[in-house]
Amino acid sequence: MAGEPAFLLERHLGRLARWLRLLGYDAALLQRPPAVVPPGRVLLTRRRRLRGRRGVVWVAADRLEDQLRQVMSELDLRPSSARRFSRCLDCNRPVEPVPREEVAGLVPDYVLHTAERFTRCPGCGRVFWPGSHGRRAAERLARILGRRPRS
Repeated sequence: MAGEPAFLLERHLGRLARWLRLLGYDAALLQRPPAVVPPGRVLLTRRRRLRGRRGVVWVAADRLEDQLRQVMSELDLRPSSARRFSRCLDCNRPVEPVPREEVAGLVPDYVLHTAERFTRCPGCGRVFWPGSHGRRAAERLARILGRRPRS
């Protein structure tokens, strides 16, 4: 697929949306699918009646791991470790680097003193840092996608 897609997902595919965001993809959740998929977007749906429409990927599997494999394979997506954790997992906005001083009181003291860097979502204010959750997510992605984890 040329360029990086921006995804629209139905609300009940929320876990898939979070994992696509973790990979750095724009993955917006919708209450209901649009009548026409806007250019540059890909609608991910479980609704059989939308199967075969332009810009639509029908997600066949129930399990998150299988859903992610299908989407990555069907759209020939190649995840980049540089893009990983670049979006807010909750509200989908790109996160921004933030100095350590600005997150004091927002993260545990141990994290404040040991984390290498911090990012924050300009939308919801959530603060992120590299740590064990990120390593476990990278390991899980490697298992799901059949690749070795990269830093």
